[in-house]
Amino acid sequence: MADHVAMGLFRHMADWLAGRTPARLSAAEAGRIFQSIANYTHDWESWIGAEGRPRWINPGVERITGYRVEECMAMADYPLPLVHPEDRAAIAACMRSAGHGDSGNDVAFRLLRKDGSTRWGAMSWQTLYHHAGLPLGFRTSIRDISERKQVEDELRAAHGEAERANLAKSRFLAAASHDLRQPLQAVTMFVAALKARGGGGDALDIIRSIQASLRATNDLLDALLDVSRLDAGVLQPKPRPIPVVDLVERIADEFAPQAADRALRFRAFPIAATIETDPALLDRVLTNLVSNAMRYTEKGGVLLGCRLRGDRLRFEVWDTGIGIPADEIGRIFEEFYQIGNPERDRTRGLGLGLTIVDRMARLLGYRIFVRSIPGRGSCFAVEVPLAGTPQRRNDARVPRGIAGSFLLAIDDEPVQRKAMELLFRQWGCEVLTAGSADEALAKLAWAARPLDAIVADYRLRDGVTGAQAIARIRQALHRPVPALLLTGDTEPARLIEAKASGFDLMHKPVDPARLLANLRQAIDRVA
Repeated sequence: MADHVAMGLFRHMADWLAGRTPARLSAAEAGRIFQSIANYTHDWESWIGAEGRPRWINPGVERITGYRVEECMAMADYPLPLVHPEDRAAIAACMRSAGHGDSGNDVAFRLLRKDGSTRWGAMSWQTLYHHAGLPLGFRTSIRDISERKQVEDELRAAHGEAERANLAKSRFLAAASHDLRQPLQAVTMFVAALKARGGGGDALDIIRSIQASLRATNDLLDALLDVSRLDAGVLQPKPRPIPVVDLVERIADEFAPQAADRALRFRAFPIAATIETDPALLDRVLTNLVSNAMRYTEKGGVLLGCRLRGDRLRFEVWDTGIGIPADEIGRIFEEFYQIGNPERDRTRGLGLGLTIVDRMARLLGYRIFVRSIPGRGSCFAVEVPLAGTPQRRNDARVPRGIAGSFLLAIDDEPVQRKAMELLFRQWGCEVLTAGSADEALAKLAWAARPLDAIVADYRLRDGVTGAQAIARIRQALHRPVPALLLTGDTEPARLIEAKASGFDLMHKPVDPARLLANLRQAIDRVA
């Protein structure tokens, strides 16, 4: 019945406002009708006169605050006595704004109820005008938002807890990763040095098996490292022109031996073109795609090819693997999702490879294209902008060897120094090892020849970094000795710090072939 009366009054008021019944409805009658309508609203409504005193308050105030209308009408400075002391200044400012003809919406504040409890309200306001255009004060509408604020507080607390848990997880993974990478680095170098000494038969088979296991472990750690670097935001694209041949041949050199060990065919077909991209990020994208193709191919082979498409170059990775059902293609880029690996065989990765591909491709502004036929194989492709006129690689850019070079290895762990010394001597280098910059400078004082390059661990003792040690040695020698940093850290803050040092950074366990190539490039840049 109440709703029926309210609607009738509302229609009557609407007619009057529209000018359809001017002779039969006075301003006083219109005010009574408006008051009758507002009394039925759920929110707490008020009419504040031009002099700043309440002229009318609806019964909603009692439901929200516990105070009766009469008590509120008698209050000085209404509605400020109902506002929490810490919020009164803000609400007083809103009231002054309303008195100057401004309007506002959904300003949150705390309410003091008559029973002493606190609730949350949200106030909106607007100026009221006489039909002649004269201001009649303003109206305020206050809604109880306590439940909304409770939900917001719970979500904020849950978000904070999730952030703390995520930070603790990241710190744990970073510490565990660092501690795992250190011994793996030494083992990798010892095995590479052992293989370089020659030998055959069962011993060589054992060495190859050890290297395969180390490679699988390294792939898992690299995947975790890539996620940490992406989360840390340290991966910022730095595009530059690079020959396609250089990129494709490096990937072919890495995967051809792996394919041969598994009796798979691996073919790479570069094209004489130059692309504009970040070489490190694109290398990681293509490496992950080829690695993923190899992992899911039991027979047949994998192909890395290139084709021109207008002003772009399309890299395509084809395989004759298990293929991907159409309804699963959308999920393969999710973290930890793997097809055909319910037993979670770790030799088949963590399920992060394609996630990293997707994130790095988006960082570069590229799209990943996928075509697949279950049981026959898949094709993953990425398109990269061309840098200009296709050209062949300039063979003069190929770095020279490092046999005969004088290298300094700095690491605070003796087993790491021994591993580097053994490996570097197998490469035909003269080697000096030290646990700190002080020790290195003391030994260099007796050196009979100039130093060619420095390889330093990033985290040394007493809070000193490898970057600081290199800088000190360069200063003492008065020349920019070529240098590389090695690190087992994956903590985002450490990665940002290491990247900011400006030195070339490699992550443990370092593949000896890549370390050799990076040393060649570092030495040639200065030569």
